[in-house]
Amino acid sequence: MSLAILCDFDDTTADQNVAHLVLNEFGPQNWRELIEQFHQGKIAPKEYFEAPFRNLTTEKSVLQAHVRKFANLRAGFLTLANFCKDNSVELGIVTYGLDFYVEALLQREDLEWIPTFSVGTQFSSSGIKFDYNYTRDDCSKWGNCKCSIVEQYQESGHRVYYAGDGISDFCPARKTDLVFARSGLLEMCKKENLRHIELHDFFEVTKHLEKEIIGENND
Repeated sequence: MSLAILCDFDDTTADQNVAHLVLNEFGPQNWRELIEQFHQGKIAPKEYFEAPFRNLTTEKSVLQAHVRKFANLRAGFLTLANFCKDNSVELGIVTYGLDFYVEALLQREDLEWIPTFSVGTQFSSSGIKFDYNYTRDDCSKWGNCKCSIVEQYQESGHRVYYAGDGISDFCPARKTDLVFARSGLLEMCKKENLRHIELHDFFEVTKHLEKEIIGENND
C-alpha cells in the first residue's frame, strides 16, 4: 500500500500562521476579536476564517508579495518534500486557509508541484469571495472538509499520515494511521491514545520515513 502524508498549513507546514501575518498588515483593526469569539463558540469556524478577509480590497499581488517576503516554511519541510518526491510518497497540503497565500509561499520555494486543498478566492474591487471545493453537507460549518481529503486518499489505496497542530486537525487526525502532532493536536493525541509522534520540525518526519521505508525494503 502506498503512503501519503497530508499536512495542515498554518502553524504546521508554515512556521507561523500566515493568515494572521497577512491580517496584521492589511486586515481590519478588530480582526483579532474574531479569534476570541471562535474559541468561545459564538461564531462558526467558517465565519471565523472568512470574515476578516471578506472586505479586503488590497490587490492579490500585494498580499502575495508580503507573504513571500515574511512567511517561512517550518524547518525541514523542503527536505521532506524532496524525500517524498524521490521515494514515491504522496505529499499534500490540507487547510482551511486561503489559496492565494498558500500558493505564494510554495511558489517562492519552488514547491508548486505539491497538491493543495485550500479555500479558493476570487478578488474584486469590493472584496474577496470564497470557493469551497472540498466540502460536504455534514461538514459545512468548517467550509472545507479535511476529512474528505483524507478519505479520498484512503479510498485510492493510500495509507495516510497526518501533520497538524490545532482543533481543525482533530477530526482528520483520528482517521489516519500516524499523526505528527504539535500544540493542541498533540494534547488530543495523548488524551485519545492515538498513534503519534511529537512534531518539532520536518527533519524528524523524514528520519521516521527513512527508517520505515528502508525497513520495508529489507523485509
